[in-house]
Amino acid sequence: MTVSERLSAEGLVDLPPEAGNIDAPKFDPDEAWLKEAEPELQKAAVWRWFATRYENPDMAVPHDDEGNYLYGEGEPVLADRALHERFDPLIPKAVIEEVVAAVQREVGNEWACKRMDKAGA
Repeated sequence: MTVSERLSAEGLVDLPPEAGNIDAPKFDPDEAWLKEAEPELQKAAVWRWFATRYENPDMAVPHDDEGNYLYGEGEPVLADRALHERFDPLIPKAVIEEVVAAVQREVGNEWACKRMDKAGA
């Protein structure tokens, strides 16, 4: 089960076309739509935004001999900070906190930037 499926009691949430270009390598929700969307759709859009930019460092970041990540510049990205910085002006903090809790349960608070060659662009 993916994180996006865990964000909704009903399972996977499909975003409507007015949410933005869901096929873009880096999803950016339409802000006017996001402000007015139901909380379940807001959570799905926020998760999609996050998941198209960041990934599990175990899968993306080399390690040294002691197992420490060898992050690039600007990493690791803290999930809580990234999500609040991007979405606090747009949607209720409680909605963002649900997404933060879900991504932290999945990997933790430290995430790696998804490289454009991996994102499909």
